[in-house]
Amino acid sequence: LVNADIALYRAKERGRNRHEFFSDALQAEIATVKRVADDILRGIEQREFLPYYQPLFDARTLEVVGVEALARWNHPVDGRLAPVSFLKIAEDLNVLGIIDSLMLEQALADYTRWDALGLSVPSISVNVSFKRLHDQELITSLRDLDLPAGKVSFELLESIFLDEVDPIVAWNLDQIRDLGIHVDIDDFGTGHASIVSLLKLSPRRFKIDRQFVTPITNSPEQRRLVGSIVEIGKSLGIAVVAEGVETMQQASILRKLGCDILQGYAFAQPMPAAELETFLGKRRRLSNAS
Repeated sequence: LVNADIALYRAKERGRNRHEFFSDALQAEIATVKRVADDILRGIEQREFLPYYQPLFDARTLEVVGVEALARWNHPVDGRLAPVSFLKIAEDLNVLGIIDSLMLEQALADYTRWDALGLSVPSISVNVSFKRLHDQELITSLRDLDLPAGKVSFELLESIFLDEVDPIVAWNLDQIRDLGIHVDIDDFGTGHASIVSLLKLSPRRFKIDRQFVTPITNSPEQRRLVGSIVEIGKSLGIAVVAEGVETMQQASILRKLGCDILQGYAFAQPMPAAELETFLGKRRRLSNAS
């Protein structure tokens, strides 16, 4: 009966109106998911989830204009894990909001340290899950934090931002702005946001997804597409960020197309707070020397 129930759950998960047979492979998969779920809950308690920071650069001057805090899991056995390894299971466990909160708290602590060291970090952006935007206690928890005015931005995945949002989400977004937190859109062009939703949300920035950036060196069509996306941002007064920039050739094309900010391995990989301090310190010394 237990095995039949596992197969039934899988059939429902894959769209219903179908059948699935129980197998040893399915049982092993379920066991793996259970193990990872237990590890995630333990990892949250042990604060194993930490932000890794990837700098954002002005497309023209290449000055650092901010950093994005990206969640990484320092697993005691498997080492550093990217979100693809835990995001779906964490969402099923309904703990994405907790991980978001941990990232924000640590990012604020790191920002305070960088400021004390005299390191210039104009802003920090953190990702916010759709479920957290539904949290009626979100604003109360944010008010308890020491938020540097105008220095923090929340990145919302475009795929979760629909034209019609419910009253709790709308109210939370208004209150987020009142707290001095900017709102940005991540992965623009891959989800459901329309021009109407952009006008309603009025984000400070939106990011062009890497799948549009990668082909621009060899595809005139992709270059024209990216150019059109940039024009949308310009016409609405929204800064445009290109992410996933892996070569200087891509950076040059994106600069000519009018992108305001560049982010990607061509300039810097995500790094822990201590490495970012070294990175920023070297840039400051080079700037002072010149």
